[in-house]
Amino acid sequence: MKTAKQSEILFLWDAKMTNPNGDMLNDNAPRFDEVDRKAVVSDVRVKRTIRDDLQTRKNETIFVNNAEDVVSAETRFKEVANLSGLKGKEAFLSCIDTRLFGGVAPSSNIQIIGAVQFSWAKSLNETETILGQGTGAFGKDGAKQKTFRTDNYIPYGLFAMYGTINALNAKKSTASEEDVIKMLDSMWNGTKLLNTRSKVGQKPRLLIRVIYKDSYMIGLIDELVRLTNDNTSQIRRFDECTLDFEPLKEALIYMKEKIEKVVIYYDMSTQNLLEQFETLGLEIEKIEA
Repeated sequence: MKTAKQSEILFLWDAKMTNPNGDMLNDNAPRFDEVDRKAVVSDVRVKRTIRDDLQTRKNETIFVNNAEDVVSAETRFKEVANLSGLKGKEAFLSCIDTRLFGGVAPSSNIQIIGAVQFSWAKSLNETETILGQGTGAFGKDGAKQKTFRTDNYIPYGLFAMYGTINALNAKKSTASEEDVIKMLDSMWNGTKLLNTRSKVGQKPRLLIRVIYKDSYMIGLIDELVRLTNDNTSQIRRFDECTLDFEPLKEALIYMKEKIEKVVIYYDMSTQNLLEQFETLGLEIEKIEA
C-alpha cells in the first residue's frame, strides 16, 4: 500500500443548538474563548468522532476504543496483541488509529508519533453559550414534581479545523493512503452521524485536502478562510454565512508548483463554492459526500 502523502487538511462543519465539545472542568459547558467570543472544539473530540466511526461503521480495530470498561493502555495493548496475533510494535500498528494518530504503550516501551495531527478548532463566527433548563423524566418516589435538568449549548457555530499529514512520520507509523481516505470519510460521516443528545445537530460542510509533491506545507490554512458577514454573532444557519476563500486561493496559486492536487469533499450546501477552485490551474478532485 502507498504511504500517506504529505498533506494539509481544512475541515469546515457547523453545529446548531448543540454542545459540540463540553468542558468537564466547567460543568460540561461548551468550550469558549471569552476574548474573541468564539466557540472552541478540541482535536481530541474530533479524533473521538473519527475513531468511533472507524470502529462501528467500518469495523476497524481501534487502540483508543470507547469501551464501557476503563482499562490501562498496557491492558489494551495486550488485548490488541491477542486479537491480531502479533507481538510488540507490529501489534500496536495493527490499529488504524495508532498508525494515524500515534500512541504509547508505556510498559512495553513503545511510542509511535502519528502521521496525522489536528489543531483545536474555533468557530469562524462569534457566538455565545446558553444555559437552558428543562424537566427530567423522573423524580424521587412520592415527590410532587420531577427533577430539573440543565443544558449547555451554542445557538450556532461554523468551525474551521486545521490538520496535517506528515509523510516522514507516515513511513515510520506505516500509515497508508488507504488509512487516510478512511479517516477523511469517517471525519465527514462520523460528524454527520453524531447522535447523542448533546452532540446531535452538527453537519460537515466542506473538507479540503491539499496534497503536496514533497515535504512542503503552506501552513495554518484554516486562517485563510473567513466570514465576511457584518455581524457574525447573529448567524443561525449555514445559508446565512458568507465565506471568503480568496486568501486560500491566492496561497494555492502561489505554491501550485509544489502541489500534486487538491481533494474537496462537499455536499449540496457547498456545491456552489467549487467553481472558485476550478480556475486555479490545479488538479481538483471533487467528492460528493
